[in-house]
Amino acid sequence: MTKRLRIGAAGWFTNDQGPDYETVAFCDINAERLRKLGAEHPHMKMYSDFREMLKHPGLGAVIISTPNFMHAEQAIAALDAGMHVFLEKPMGINLEECKAIVAAQARAGKNLTVDFEMRHSPFARRIKEFIEGGEFGRLLRIEFIHHRGGWLEQGNGIWRTRPERSGGMYFMEPIHEVDIFRFFAGEVKWVQSTVGPNSLPQYRFQDNVCTHLAFENGVMGMIYTTHSHSASPTDTAHWRNTSEYMRGMGHDMSMIFSFERASVGADMLASKIIINRLEEWPVGSGGCRVVQDRIEDFSRGSEHGDFFHDIAAMRLEFIRRCAGGREPLQAPRDILRTHQVCLAAEQSAREDFRRVNVDYRE
Repeated sequence: MTKRLRIGAAGWFTNDQGPDYETVAFCDINAERLRKLGAEHPHMKMYSDFREMLKHPGLGAVIISTPNFMHAEQAIAALDAGMHVFLEKPMGINLEECKAIVAAQARAGKNLTVDFEMRHSPFARRIKEFIEGGEFGRLLRIEFIHHRGGWLEQGNGIWRTRPERSGGMYFMEPIHEVDIFRFFAGEVKWVQSTVGPNSLPQYRFQDNVCTHLAFENGVMGMIYTTHSHSASPTDTAHWRNTSEYMRGMGHDMSMIFSFERASVGADMLASKIIINRLEEWPVGSGGCRVVQDRIEDFSRGSEHGDFFHDIAAMRLEFIRRCAGGREPLQAPRDILRTHQVCLAAEQSAREDFRRVNVDYRE
């Protein structure tokens, strides 16, 4: 019988079980939560100390989804203990921590990945087909627009809005978009960020940002995100996790891909892709108009399914690869490059919105 990969988790509770892997340990600092989970999952050992969990017999991999300021210490400790590491984004809260984690992975020779789940989604696969298939010509531009709710001055919202604890705005949120932009368009040459005055006084960094990205292949990108429009529900008893409800509260999230002969829009909340083509109009004029070609529906009856944001699917893919002796889909040094683009975008916002070349040195 093949030996099963034994997994420990810290932060978010996971209980992944399969033919060649099993979750055997969980770590949290909340004693009451550990007591309850221990009673519900007697096959798992509960720990209140991460380093003690690393001593669990036969442990081969860890899932780390703790607050950002704990990532580097825990990831390095696990790698140095000879374990594979699945790490919530970001790797660390600054460049030094990120580089230290990559160095620890190189020493250990174990698998390391960061939860950039957008790469492993039906959305990403479909957009890749449009880019690589050539049906619409060359990719010209990528746009990302996101209106979302703000973090509150309570609970984990407190550390999230402190750059010395979270790493800043880009490490907290747009890092996902930076990574998927790189997945689609390759390496970024330079970035330029602008920010408006904050609306949310609890934020110790910008609550909005607009960044332009220039790629080595000539593609241009734009990321816009703001936390001050999507409303927090005051009537939590009637809160619903549906696209209709979220849109009614001011939440939206979309991407647009402009090609030579078409534009492709992805509505993340509705799980739909809208394809609009360019056609000559008036005929013989040399000009074009935009006409709708079709809408592809990925909702499959679910308002918020796995269209672009399925952490569990990515985590399980990582676990299966570790159990089978295969490398993860994204290399640590590629993950580091996403963080380096984010740091350049933050630098541009701090330095009077100047253009900043991305420094990829390790």
